[in-house]
Amino acid sequence: MRIALETYGLNAKSAPLPSERDQNFLLETPAKERFVLKIAKSDEDLAVLDLQNAALRQVAARAPALAVPRVRPSVRGEDIVQLQSETGQAHYVRLIGWLEGQMLADALPHDMTLLSSLGSTMAELDEAMSGLTHPAMHRTLHWDLKHADLALEHLSLLSAQQQHLVHGMMQRWSGIDWRRLRFGVIHGDANDHNVLVRDRRVVGLIDFGDLVHSAVVCDLAIAMAYAMLDKPEPVAVGGAIARSYHARLPLQEAEIDVLYALVGARMSMSMCYAAYNARAKSGDAYQQVTAAPAWQLLQKLAELPPERVCAAWRQACTSG
Repeated sequence: MRIALETYGLNAKSAPLPSERDQNFLLETPAKERFVLKIAKSDEDLAVLDLQNAALRQVAARAPALAVPRVRPSVRGEDIVQLQSETGQAHYVRLIGWLEGQMLADALPHDMTLLSSLGSTMAELDEAMSGLTHPAMHRTLHWDLKHADLALEHLSLLSAQQQHLVHGMMQRWSGIDWRRLRFGVIHGDANDHNVLVRDRRVVGLIDFGDLVHSAVVCDLAIAMAYAMLDKPEPVAVGGAIARSYHARLPLQEAEIDVLYALVGARMSMSMCYAAYNARAKSGDAYQQVTAAPAWQLLQKLAELPPERVCAAWRQACTSG
């Protein structure tokens, strides 16, 4: 690949990687070194990319054992390089190290020991990012749970049954008092395709593209939501993750109380955006990977009184 050689001095083979927003390529040198080349969309904000790099540097300094991407500078020492495409559009380019391991989605079966390690790793990451400040962190991001209602723009694309269930979940979300929650920069996308597993333990995360200043508990809720997919006992799974998170980074009572609403809202968002992407990005199967299990999870949650789920998760934290 020409960019790898000219910009980073790497003679490497390339292969495309799935991504919602960037163009990502796996690079492999003859010496078997691996990197990920990230080519941002032409409208990507430079400040947002700098926010990602700042977060990665802080996490690497505070929690060096966590497996997170490490930025590799160009041959000119730049962390972010601007290049022009063949059509003349400018794109920002970054190179990060490849992280060995499995994604949680592929690390089956998901036993409780593995799932508990997800909670403690999320707590360690949120601890490491605490206090991070950056001009770009206060952005409006459509995947930010604080703005979950933006997804309702696509509600009409769902079936009548799905709309009814999503509407009910989002009503509970609308009752959240965000003033009672702790805020900070969060990862924002701990889905099972971004969570890294080694030796049957979660060790880190990739894809920091959804970093945003939001309620810190949203990081836990997102991790819980995706880990609960396709599980026969999703409430128990969520409780195990919340318990291990709480053991490392104690949750406040108000944060425990909103977990149900946040999990339901995240799955509702996933369904709405998947329905939109089914039309807008019909050739990209990755955009639909969560749609069916998200619907199944919402149905399971709807069968249970919300107060019972909230009580189970509160008990998981207080008894841990």
